[in-house]
Amino acid sequence: MNNICVKLNLRDKMKYRKMLSSHESIFPAFDPEKASTSSYTPGAVLQDDDWFCIKNVRKKEYCIDLLSEKFSTADFESLTRAEFDKISYLFVPDEKFIFFQNVSKSKLILQKRIVHFGEEFKYKTDCAEIVIRDLPDAIYDKTTDTLYFRRLESITSIFKGIDMLYREATKEETESFLANDFISLKDGYSSNKVKTANRKRIALAVKTLSELDEQDRKNIFKYIGDYCPELKVSENDENAFEIGSENELKMLLYGIEQRFYTTPVGGEKRLANSVITLNQGGQA
Repeated sequence: MNNICVKLNLRDKMKYRKMLSSHESIFPAFDPEKASTSSYTPGAVLQDDDWFCIKNVRKKEYCIDLLSEKFSTADFESLTRAEFDKISYLFVPDEKFIFFQNVSKSKLILQKRIVHFGEEFKYKTDCAEIVIRDLPDAIYDKTTDTLYFRRLESITSIFKGIDMLYREATKEETESFLANDFISLKDGYSSNKVKTANRKRIALAVKTLSELDEQDRKNIFKYIGDYCPELKVSENDENAFEIGSENELKMLLYGIEQRFYTTPVGGEKRLANSVITLNQGGQA
């Protein structure tokens, strides 16, 4: 028996409800050993059957009590009609996994519909529905403490604070980054002209640079110079790249993330649209 449960927008401990039970499978079976998974990397683009994963979730600040505490759906009260518009997300637990699906508030609004039951059609003025999608937004593996998902944006309302994994750099962080000695601003370019996409790339670049020693940083900047000859070196400082536009900043940030590569056959220089770190066997 599969139980579909929901979390309500309530602050008290009694925020979970059991919606219904079904003998039918709600979501497809999931096997982490057979699934194509990789550690979450901001900006990475997944293929159709791929999943991001985050390990040791119970130690993260965005861990929710459904993951950190044992529970039984038998202890949940049944969802009432009056509570329907308070649903935040639904979840389907089994022995090994918890499947999550975010619920859009627009789907909880009462609407006029024509519905059918068997061969009968009825006009309803107070219909609200939740469409169960083919794939869940997230899957939690209880045995390995691993969270699987495909789009971070789809689960930010479920796991509060997880959006810090892919956030924009603040104005202060952007100014601090542009003040680095490897950057020489020109043409009036400043933090006020840095748009959202590059602010997200800056947040990632700051983390990347913080994990590099001095020699690695030198290697990264040489690598950028080799792949981006259009990024001119400052006349006043041969170790600083001149940045005067969004595109120039973007190329510098791509370089810091080592997005550039040369094909082994043909020696063609290319830019990867995303980077996913792979371990042996394709699992990350």
